[in-house]
Amino acid sequence: MTSHRLLLRLGAVGLILGACGVDNSAGDGSGGANGTPSGGATGTGGRVTASGGVTGTGGQTGTGGETATGGAMGSGGRSGSGGAGPDAGGRMGGGGRGGANMGGTGTGGETTTGGAMGSGGRSGSGGAGPDAGGRMGGGGRGGANMGGTGTGTGGSTGAGGGPAGPTGWPYPLKNPPVPSAGCGKPATITSSKYPAYRTIMSSGDSRQYVIDLPVPYDMNKPYRFIMGSHGSGGEGNDIQREKYYALQSIPEAASSVIFVSASGLGGIWGLKDVPLFDDLLDFVKKNACVDESRVFVLGFSFGGMYSYSLSVTRQKSIRAAIGMSPANYAIQIPPKAHDPIAWMQSTGVDDHMCPWVSSEAMMQGAKFIAMEHGAGNGCMVPNPIPTWTSGGMLCNDFAGCKDEFPTKVCTFKGGHGLPPGHSTWMWDFITRF
Repeated sequence: MTSHRLLLRLGAVGLILGACGVDNSAGDGSGGANGTPSGGATGTGGRVTASGGVTGTGGQTGTGGETATGGAMGSGGRSGSGGAGPDAGGRMGGGGRGGANMGGTGTGGETTTGGAMGSGGRSGSGGAGPDAGGRMGGGGRGGANMGGTGTGTGGSTGAGGGPAGPTGWPYPLKNPPVPSAGCGKPATITSSKYPAYRTIMSSGDSRQYVIDLPVPYDMNKPYRFIMGSHGSGGEGNDIQREKYYALQSIPEAASSVIFVSASGLGGIWGLKDVPLFDDLLDFVKKNACVDESRVFVLGFSFGGMYSYSLSVTRQKSIRAAIGMSPANYAIQIPPKAHDPIAWMQSTGVDDHMCPWVSSEAMMQGAKFIAMEHGAGNGCMVPNPIPTWTSGGMLCNDFAGCKDEFPTKVCTFKGGHGLPPGHSTWMWDFITRF
């Protein structure tokens, strides 16, 4: 059958073995005056912008001038306690005690005598800056370019905390479609058929890809986007001829999916192929009607490794990823994003090319992909993860995962090959979202 022919072709190339064989894989200062030290008279009258005083008739502009005493970003000391900015008088209070990335409570500089642009009050009472805990609020005493009493003492933004960590996919299960820029107008791309390729520039290279739009095509219907990837030594045309791992043979999929497959450089996948995915997805979203909330990647062998690479680096673009006989080594992977993502994988228990465990000590093999995604998705990862012993394919839907990020791990009796009923198995997973 079609999937069987794909395996025979890849086996004849003799490069799958290589796919799974080798691992290729301050503070901003602690002081320093940044204002006008010790003042200096600039006129003959009262203090500049003093509370109720004469504006611009002299006085001291920035008596004290301590900005970043104890480090910038509010890292200790009075940050901005001195006149800064236009018409500034008195203390600015930007920062306060409690540095960046630490939840100090601080007291901040007072701006009872004006303050630059009204940034008075206990502005930055606590660590200002990214991940800063404590109080951060603006406001406080002293309004914009005017003396007098202020309008508050600053609000609390995450006292003791900082911004929330990575959240991953922004849409809930079964959300309404999210139309791309290409919706509502005729598509400016058409399907390409064997042996024709389309090309796109990516990372300085002209890259080949194939694309299939549904027939008939509705410019007002946001379609799922599925990118299927070939094994070692293959090309995008292989996946198109095999109807994208037979998914296109399912009528519902054929009518609701824009299918894409690219060719790896030299028949393999590497660092340049992560931005290639970005470029292809962006191009199709602009030139056809894509549901931006239902983007999927899948592949077998080295294609499964490519899916794994995308699953740990492009969680904000991809709704779910599928790896059939994947490995977490012998492929170059950019720095990981450590966000959750829906994930499903399969491995034959007799697979010696991309085995369930290649090295326990080095945490190499499909088992460790399952553990990584399970932990990242908040699941309770079984220890040990049950694997096939008899009967049909054994699948584990890890318990306790976040609803949007299921993790499904399957093993079956067999070697380096596609899982039983792979097209239906994948489509059932894809349509969960």
